[in-house]
Amino acid sequence: RTSRHHHFLGTMRGVAIGLSLAYACCLAVVALIGFSAITTGIVLLAEGDNYGDTAEDLNPRADFSKLPESCIIEDVIHSYREEDDGYGYHCYDDYSYVFSYQGRRYRSRQSESLRHDGVCRGSQQLSAAFVVGEEVLCWQPNVMPVAAQYNCGNDMCYKIFDPRNEVVIAKDTGDAMEAAGISSLVCGILCCCCCSPAVWCAGKKREHA
Repeated sequence: RTSRHHHFLGTMRGVAIGLSLAYACCLAVVALIGFSAITTGIVLLAEGDNYGDTAEDLNPRADFSKLPESCIIEDVIHSYREEDDGYGYHCYDDYSYVFSYQGRRYRSRQSESLRHDGVCRGSQQLSAAFVVGEEVLCWQPNVMPVAAQYNCGNDMCYKIFDPRNEVVIAKDTGDAMEAAGISSLVCGILCCCCCSPAVWCAGKKREHA
């Protein structure tokens, strides 16, 4: 009986040690996720603030001027994608355009539009902004290189989208980065706060052990 009793106690101790290790590993993973989220949040906040502030300082009227001749749309390139933001799927249509100016071809930046809140299957594709053969206004930079916020689609940075809209998009992108940074920061802080009481309790148990 004594041997069985010792064997039982040994088994229980082993189980307790195993559970303690598993618990410690879980805490370590949660803490790591928390610190990673905090780091990511700080980076996104800083980059979003800088990106948005730079966009605020841009002057598209001074940075770009209209080309003297129209550009001609030569090709329309379409793709679609689904994104999951944690709350559900969103379907986007992405368009880019090949256009010509004075006999040379250029490619525009990619333009994205939200088609549908949900999966793409069964939803109607959004129409393109331009069609093949259409003559459109074009802009050229007055000084090179231009700010990254203007999102050039080609080396010459010839544009078929109004540069003023690029500034608006850049501001929205900066705001979105800041919002994502705040969310990541809050999640990280909550993860670390959840770990803190558990670590404190574990320390108290060791003191009484």
